[in-house]
Amino acid sequence: MCWRIEARAHAFAALLQILALGTASAAALAATLDEAPVAGAASAASADREACNEPLCYTASRLEAERNRMVLHDINIVDTTRGITRINADLAEANGPDPGNCDWVLTGHVQVVTPQGKLSADKATVQFVNKRIASMSAQGAPAEFEHSIDSAAQSLVQRDAGNRSHGEVGTARGHAREIDYDVERDLVTLKGDSWLSDGCNEINSQSIVYDIANQKVRAEAAPGDDAQVHGTLHARSGTQCGSAAGRP
Repeated sequence: MCWRIEARAHAFAALLQILALGTASAAALAATLDEAPVAGAASAASADREACNEPLCYTASRLEAERNRMVLHDINIVDTTRGITRINADLAEANGPDPGNCDWVLTGHVQVVTPQGKLSADKATVQFVNKRIASMSAQGAPAEFEHSIDSAAQSLVQRDAGNRSHGEVGTARGHAREIDYDVERDLVTLKGDSWLSDGCNEINSQSIVYDIANQKVRAEAAPGDDAQVHGTLHARSGTQCGSAAGRP
């Protein structure tokens, strides 16, 4: 997606002609059609990820395309619109005339790395709007995420600035069967056997909403479920909170 993603008939026809030559022509595709560079070698993929000068770039070991559908193997996606966000997966499928404005379904070893954190899952659906990541929904057994927090943001569940010295960075961690991340609103929603911790405070619930921007948390039981929201306050303080986050 270092290529311009307008739907152009001549570009798409050229793409299909090159694809017909087989995966060995991936380098020729990058050189001949600047609309869709694909790197077949791992070293080239790594270099392309570091050298992305467009809003959105990708590399892959193989590309299969037909009208309104594109499948990429060993995909590496780079979004440069909010710092550098990288997404890796074994397989990606995009459906629609414009890959920069559609949903991409990623499967197999999904890894997302953002400037402030990371997410891992078995499967994820990533929504692209105007060539930038707008949201993603990840599923796993479980899906997991972590996000850096500092003392200015204070604790996840307590307004207790004394727990950390100013400027000290801690880590919020969570997991659930499904994690929805609204990138535009900086909002994470955990669904199903959800767990969230900042190292000192720990929450277990069926549903947890984590407002990253405002460092607010809302947890609730599922409708009709007798299960309650469970919280734990650990006997730790200061640097121990960020470095000794427990897991259920």
